Amino acid sequence: MLTPAQKHFQKVMAERHGKTDEQTDTARTAHEQILHRLRMDQSALRKVQSDQAKAAMKRQLLPNYEGWIEGTLTGGSGRQDEVITTLMVWAVDAGDYALAVRIGRYVVSHNLLMPDRFNRTPATVLVDEICDPILVQVKADDSTDITPYLAVLDDVEEITANSDMPDVVRAKLCKARAFALRSGTAEEQETALSLLRKALTLDAGAGVKKEIERLARVVKKASATTGSADGATNDSGSTTGDAGSGGAEPASAAADGIAEQPATVAEKTTTRTRRNTSAKARTGTKSGGQTRKRKAPTEKTK
Repeated sequence: MLTPAQKHFQKVMAERHGKTDEQTDTARTAHEQILHRLRMDQSALRKVQSDQAKAAMKRQLLPNYEGWIEGTLTGGSGRQDEVITTLMVWAVDAGDYALAVRIGRYVVSHNLLMPDRFNRTPATVLVDEICDPILVQVKADDSTDITPYLAVLDDVEEITANSDMPDVVRAKLCKARAFALRSGTAEEQETALSLLRKALTLDAGAGVKKEIERLARVVKKASATTGSADGATNDSGSTTGDAGSGGAEPASAAADGIAEQPATVAEKTTTRTRRNTSAKARTGTKSGGQTRKRKAPTEKTK
């Protein structure tokens, strides 16, 4: 484990190593020292046969290169460096995918050469080394949830999108991303189905035919359910609208009935008034005639 001072020294030397105009004896010596450390660690790893034991050793060794990694990535010079390309693979083996993606972005963007023993481009190595262990988990147990790796796989897709690589390797990345999406939302499942079909197109032996059939049924069922739900919602809206219209008419009729009642009372009152007036008129007429008849005998008497 590096001390803070050693880590800082590594970082500064890595930054200077990337600048051709600052290739001092100190910077060259620092690179030689870090390369020597790498050789010694590789020698120790070769003595171990178990891959799991090697992965555990790399997890312990990686912190010894933290300063060099940070300085190289910060400097961003793109200078060829066997140390940084090797550490990219070590990070994958150690299970530190986030660090592997950080280094991989730098290595692929600057198109650095991998050590001869890899015999592949950096983009191909990055996809192979990250996808293989993830797909092994699925192969061991098909119900394994690899959703936590989705962000890493998406980053790898972004980094290597424009890189040339064998179709078989590209299919491997499509398959891994599809398996990370297959248990998600309906939209993610459609994306997963599309990725599986792309993987099959790129590699007929990708081993995704059964998963395509299964996921196709799931997506079809989800689409049918969504369509039925939309139809039910529309029907419910129409029924509510009709009920609202039908209920308005009786209310209007009731209102009209209430409005008519005062008019009927007024008409009845007017009719009664007219009848009383007519009755009084007839009474007055009869009274006048009797009075005149009474006066006539009086005149005769006189």
